[in-house]
Amino acid sequence: MKEGVATGIFSKTLDSAFVEAAGLAGLNFIILDTEHGPASLETLHNHVRAARLTAMHPIIRVKGVEAHAIGSALDTGAAGVQVPNINSAEQAREAVQAARFHPVGSRGVCRFVRAANFGDQDKASYFQEANQAVVILQVEGLEGVKNLDAILDVPGFDVLFVGPYDLSQSAGKPGEVDAPEVVALMREIAEKAKAKGVLLGAFCDTEKNAELLKEEGFSYIAYSVDINIFIEKIKEIVGGLR
Repeated sequence: MKEGVATGIFSKTLDSAFVEAAGLAGLNFIILDTEHGPASLETLHNHVRAARLTAMHPIIRVKGVEAHAIGSALDTGAAGVQVPNINSAEQAREAVQAARFHPVGSRGVCRFVRAANFGDQDKASYFQEANQAVVILQVEGLEGVKNLDAILDVPGFDVLFVGPYDLSQSAGKPGEVDAPEVVALMREIAEKAKAKGVLLGAFCDTEKNAELLKEEGFSYIAYSVDINIFIEKIKEIVGGLR
């Protein structure tokens, strides 16, 4: 891993053993995906426990800007929350508000949750620690790019994440993440974020694109998806044995 770059994957598994194995393999983080994944809230609790057995940080991607879902994700004890489809500064503020307690936000309060050791943790320390959770906002459409300057000015989030596949769809090039139009949008986003000192994250599914992201200053890189990585490795093994 390049110094200063956090490496992770997306997860769509229902088996927490795969999550634990990912952490044992040395990943920095894992994004437990509920936007395009099948995991229930109960499964997420088990995934977070599995990740916490290792040094890997569990991040939950919720379906969108919805206060209850964001709060519930953080109640599991996840290290952070990732919110997709941010198109405006108003949505960015709503996401931050839902993820932070007073005085930073207005997250719903219940200390009898796993994140607070089911009520056993000191209240003051819980609220203070909870406000240190990582908040990641995804910009992945032309409207979000248009409003990027205002989004970047919203205080309280930690990483701006670019979804290249959704960005390619928005640019009229679905799936063509290497298309010049998509690459230009990625660079525009990167330049504006770096100018304002905002950390950058993105998804990729090839080693070539991972290196390109590093060169552009992305420091939170999610490489592919656990189940697809498993499929590709099995195909490699099968091909080698035949």
